[in-house]
Amino acid sequence: MVGELTTMSLKTDLRNIPLHELYEILLPVTIPASSPRSVFSNWAKTFFCTPLAVFEPQNEYQCEVILELARREGKVVRAAGVGHSPSDLACTNEFMLCTTHLNRVLTVDKEKRRVVAQAGITLHDLHIALAEHDLAMINLGSISDQTLAGIVTTASHGTGINYGVMSTHVISMTLLLADGSRVHCSRSERSDLFLATACGLGSTGLILNIELEVEAGFRLEEVFESRNFEDAVVNLRQIAQSAEHTRMFWFPAADKICVSTLNRTNKPKYIGGSWFYDSFVGYHVIQMLLFIGIWFRAFNNWAVLLASWLIVSGPSRVDDSHNVFNLDCRYLQHTTEWAIPYENAEPCIRELHKYFHEMLADPRERPHFPIEIRFSAPDDIWLSPSYNQQTCWIGIVQYKLYGFNVPYRRLFDGFESILARYQGRPHWAKSHKLGPEDFDRLYPRFGDFLQQLQEVDPAGLFRNEYMQRHFFGQPIDRRVFKKRK
Repeated sequence: MVGELTTMSLKTDLRNIPLHELYEILLPVTIPASSPRSVFSNWAKTFFCTPLAVFEPQNEYQCEVILELARREGKVVRAAGVGHSPSDLACTNEFMLCTTHLNRVLTVDKEKRRVVAQAGITLHDLHIALAEHDLAMINLGSISDQTLAGIVTTASHGTGINYGVMSTHVISMTLLLADGSRVHCSRSERSDLFLATACGLGSTGLILNIELEVEAGFRLEEVFESRNFEDAVVNLRQIAQSAEHTRMFWFPAADKICVSTLNRTNKPKYIGGSWFYDSFVGYHVIQMLLFIGIWFRAFNNWAVLLASWLIVSGPSRVDDSHNVFNLDCRYLQHTTEWAIPYENAEPCIRELHKYFHEMLADPRERPHFPIEIRFSAPDDIWLSPSYNQQTCWIGIVQYKLYGFNVPYRRLFDGFESILARYQGRPHWAKSHKLGPEDFDRLYPRFGDFLQQLQEVDPAGLFRNEYMQRHFFGQPIDRRVFKKRK
């Protein structure tokens, strides 16, 4: 059996296979050019690409064949999950490797609280598998649609002043390198490769398996509290430390911040709410108001006031951890998010307060809501936005109401310029304008990261357009994968 061959003999066999036979081996997992799935778009429908070939491998051998084919043809290979990144991070015009079928849980060790899963498993599916063993992820972000590899390679985060980004829960990883070799890395084995891969945007190799630290299954109680802006900012440190996980939803037009505190609890499940307020009003009515607000500004402000009231008037809830960590993203959206040193949070938020009130007074702008504020602990992952710093994350959105685009670039440009002045580091999954000179200044180990890339992928097999633009300063248009009208 091919799967029983040693890595060396498998590499030798692949090198001896004629080019046309490589294509034949991959034919069953190649998406036909006539299929709608041959065109890739991210979840928000803000970036699109038509790769030269799209593969959906079902096992590691097929992954190795794809890399061998790419080496022979001189093509880049870009691994893609569900495409939830609101940027062109997953896009390429060359080979795309979709991890759709690389989605199994391989081992679960309940005693040690560890799980090994394939990189393409979605967090939704991982939650189900963990729950069967009364286990759960330690921390989560706002959604669970992403793949495990996606959250790890972008250092995605939840919230909690004493909780690291989700990459900090990774114990070890198994990768296919650009030369086809299969390697295992951890903090004690090939540690440089591990620290580069844990937030490497998929540029160090194709991640096959991830060993993750988890904890015993738990429930969370979420409590909401409304504060006026000044009160919330003056007491920001106290609020951030008032619960295991604290997140804040800021509504500038209402001058209110809704504080959400989440703590582990043994209380029985209690899920409040109603269809009328949560779905009809909270989704449909607000979207309609925002849509009308494109032409009549007052409707935009009414939507803000209604949304802030709905959140703070909602009851507390107790549920399984992932159900409380996760939120409903509601609408397709443009979004950007930056991480700043925790000590810079108050002055930065105050400057943003002034900026958003200027935008609210500008008849050309329609700022949406909420501005989300979260926190994370320091870590040692080379390109993690929380590298060596306790972090405050600040993110904004502009919704694509009923799928229509809305103005966002001017608003986002001003927001990003303010965050940059406070030593901001952009969330890796989201669009930004920074290049290698900026990262060299922001990340002390950026040079080490590039050196690691040179060692494991000297020919740039995994360097798609995003990598070439942001890591290597190539003049590739940031809008190259925007849909042309």
